[in-house]
Amino acid sequence: MIKEKILIIDDESDIIELVRYNLEKEGYRVIFAHNGEKALQLVKKKVT
Repeated sequence: MIKEKILIIDDESDIIELVRYNLEKEGYRVIFAHNGEKALQLVKKKVT
C-alpha cells in the first residue's frame, strides 16, 4: 500500500538519498529538490 507523498528539500545529495531510501522502504512516495526554488516549482506542478 502506497502512503502519502513526501517532498524532501536539501542541497546535499547524500542526505536526500538517505532520507529517500528510508521513506521509500516504509512505503512513502518521495519527490525531492535541491533548493527552495525547485521545490516551489514541484509543488505548483503537483498541486495544479
